[in-house]
Amino acid sequence: MKKHLRNFEQAKDVLDYGIDLHGQLGALYHALGRHSDQDRAKLVLDYLGHHERERGQALRRFEQIPDVNGLDVWLQFAPNPDIERLLADCAVRPDASVDDIVDIAMRFDAALIEIYQEASRQAESTPAKGLFDHLVDMATQERQRFVRDVEWVQDI
Repeated sequence: MKKHLRNFEQAKDVLDYGIDLHGQLGALYHALGRHSDQDRAKLVLDYLGHHERERGQALRRFEQIPDVNGLDVWLQFAPNPDIERLLADCAVRPDASVDDIVDIAMRFDAALIEIYQEASRQAESTPAKGLFDHLVDMATQERQRFVRDVEWVQDI
């Protein structure tokens, strides 16, 4: 990871971390896709790479809304180190199956959802709480859509 684990100071820091993470995940999925020797796996990895780029862009749009989301709220918690471990442990394997890829993506999503849930708890009754609750809901819906889309790819 480019950013090292540290305590978040403001809600904006959580969003910045998410933007950075989505960028790194997109790059990881594209790298895995370049080295994959399976067509279906490449298709899923390409989908994930584009999806992560879109998620990062969505978070940037939230940041651009001045003070509406209460991103200046002070928080005090550390991000879950599981994400850094997951990134460090993701070796580029040409034989990674679609199931392997789905497992990796689900673990990243679960760790990110956990960060947003903790940010929501820390933000208590501020506008930032609503933003983080929305991000949890969005990520949960995207997980469900991803699983459905992968099932479709496997049926091809």
